[in-house]
Amino acid sequence: MRCWIALRISITTEAAQPWAQDAAAVQQVVASMALGFTPRVAVVDEAVLMDVTGSLRLFGGLARLMQLLEQRVNQFFESNQAVAQIGRAQGATSLIALGRLRLQEGPAGTAKKRVADLPMHTLSAARPHLGVLERIGCRNWDDLLRLPRDGMARRFGAELLEALDRARGSAPDDYEWLLLPEHFEEKLELNALVTHAPALMAGVERLLVKLHAWLLGRQSGLCALKIIWHLDPRRDVPPTGELEIRTAQPAQDLRHVARLIAEHLAQQKLPAPVHSLSLQSLATELLADSAAATGSLLMEARQQGDSAVELVERLSARLGDAQVQAWQPCADHRPEHMQRWVNARSAIKSIVAYAHLQRAAGRKNSKKGLKKGIESQLNSPAFAKADDLYPSWLLPEPLRLATEGHRPVYQGKLTRMAGPQRLEATGWLAPSEGAHQMHAERQTPPTMRDYYIYRSEQGSLLWIYSVRLALLAPEGQAMPQQRHYWYLHGFFA
Repeated sequence: MRCWIALRISITTEAAQPWAQDAAAVQQVVASMALGFTPRVAVVDEAVLMDVTGSLRLFGGLARLMQLLEQRVNQFFESNQAVAQIGRAQGATSLIALGRLRLQEGPAGTAKKRVADLPMHTLSAARPHLGVLERIGCRNWDDLLRLPRDGMARRFGAELLEALDRARGSAPDDYEWLLLPEHFEEKLELNALVTHAPALMAGVERLLVKLHAWLLGRQSGLCALKIIWHLDPRRDVPPTGELEIRTAQPAQDLRHVARLIAEHLAQQKLPAPVHSLSLQSLATELLADSAAATGSLLMEARQQGDSAVELVERLSARLGDAQVQAWQPCADHRPEHMQRWVNARSAIKSIVAYAHLQRAAGRKNSKKGLKKGIESQLNSPAFAKADDLYPSWLLPEPLRLATEGHRPVYQGKLTRMAGPQRLEATGWLAPSEGAHQMHAERQTPPTMRDYYIYRSEQGSLLWIYSVRLALLAPEGQAMPQQRHYWYLHGFFA
């Protein structure tokens, strides 16, 4: 037995956004969201029809499917600052479901349990003939079915007869099923010319509502989008301007994306007034894996509040990429090169990509994969050995220290606590070794550093090294000379 659902959404709040006052736009948004539950969705008159026959088992029955559908619709409108009232009805055919939905508009107590008792105005094909049908005594579907088919076809046309056959289930439902495009692209004409970029956000939010519904219907997350503003024609300015937004994680809840757009628009200057906006999706990603990982088709397990990724992206948009940096380890044993500071937004994208790979691998063999991953990270040359002691704070340039009896001095006498830890390389960046040697490491003699931990008279722990620089011997001499220096390189917390 087939199962159809008819939906009608009405916005009940007066303070709703402008898009919510457009009934056709609301209907299209709901139809797009319905595609997340069944591919057989059609927009018919004032309702959205769904054939959920093939989806009942997947979602655990009709009651559970309706619960999830209402939850998704309510969450969508609440996130877009609108309160929606959901009208729904169910039937064995699409016209029965639609008729029961229309009957709900009547006064209380008019609900009919039997399909035959549905009044004539609930059948779309009968509406042009309601006056004639009333005069001949046809007040419900059962009365109409009692009329001779030939005479009814001659009097009212074949359309009414076909509608009755579809309502009874003897003829198939033939609708133009809703199909979402592969890429989202929408254009919006503004009500007035906009001269300040932040004021474009009102139009962008209307486009984001449709994009959100499109993502829900395609069960995808947004990775990148482009906003294009069309300028009033001028001789000295280009016809359009654009803004491209990319996120480290695929986003289906676009509130974070809206905040990123607002931060970027606050820094834009418009060379001419804007009369329209366009929004395009550049990259999306299916969220089937996310749903399987969280056990929720509606992403109910999404964490509350902003994640670290969203915080980094928003700060980078507000302050600039150069002002938000992230620490990154490097595969180099020299302390000056063990780490570097990079663009935080770029770094966090690689971290998220690595986390996705680890999560995918973990599903196959979670315990073994986790242990192997940790061991590989600890054995990586980018991580220091466990028995090496490194300070919390490294000086930008090592500080040359004075000596007393071949011992370093810093604000008084120093007491050795640990060491030495020897490192050897060419091309050290010590000031006394010459900046030109950074670009000529082959001509630089090998240098050894012996690192020690010293305690000062003030009680602080210092990271100090001594340098033994082997000078190149002139031709004809076998033994090179050596020089000995002490440098302060860092402080322990």
